[in-house]
Amino acid sequence: MSGSALAARRARRDPRTAARICAAVLMPVGPACVAVIRLIIPGGSGDVGAEVAADPSAQRLVLLLGVPALFTLLPGAFAALRLGRRHRPTLTAWTATFLIPGYLGMTVLAAGDTAVLAGTDIGLDPATVTRLSDEILSLTMFEGLVFVVGHIVGIVLLGVLAWRARLMPRWAAILLLLSQPAHLVAIVIVNPWLDLVAWGCTALGMLFLGIRTLRTSNDEWDLPPLPSSPTGEPADARST
Repeated sequence: MSGSALAARRARRDPRTAARICAAVLMPVGPACVAVIRLIIPGGSGDVGAEVAADPSAQRLVLLLGVPALFTLLPGAFAALRLGRRHRPTLTAWTATFLIPGYLGMTVLAAGDTAVLAGTDIGLDPATVTRLSDEILSLTMFEGLVFVVGHIVGIVLLGVLAWRARLMPRWAAILLLLSQPAHLVAIVIVNPWLDLVAWGCTALGMLFLGIRTLRTSNDEWDLPPLPSSPTGEPADARST
């Protein structure tokens, strides 16, 4: 096989291509799932037990959508940070400081949502289910605070990063920047439709970052794999 043909074959097998495509696909999935969750999740009245008892199917859908959300939010965030780190490394580091712990803290919310539905399914009365939900929230107050502060400030910083690094059109960066403050407003005034729009804007911003990732070269995305010896060992292993 000629040298040029071998190089072309290796280029086709470059694992960075698959990694970029996977990252681009994952980026908008989590926020899109959360957008739907925030529209349908029971508890807006403050009596979560009564609302879940009245429509348990909505809570089941929340848990169903929570699975792809939990498994894609964090990888999507890491991919977005990887995209921005070469353009604005310091701002990217600050964004990661808030966003990554924020998304990790989100896992406690899934536990609470599961417990509420489980309590309803085993026949607990709505008042007891509400008390159970309130107790879980009080026991996980620190993690909840990390989630609230982390993901709101982190997405704001990600929007600033996208603006300054020109990773997307400016109007899209502005929507990304404002999306999570709008989410906070939606929670305070109990407006599920505003929450849908807010997280939808986060998903839109991540979609633009995904498109930018697809247009990024492999060499800009990551270092290439180390060349292997005839025995299959990496080059640095041969030198030790």
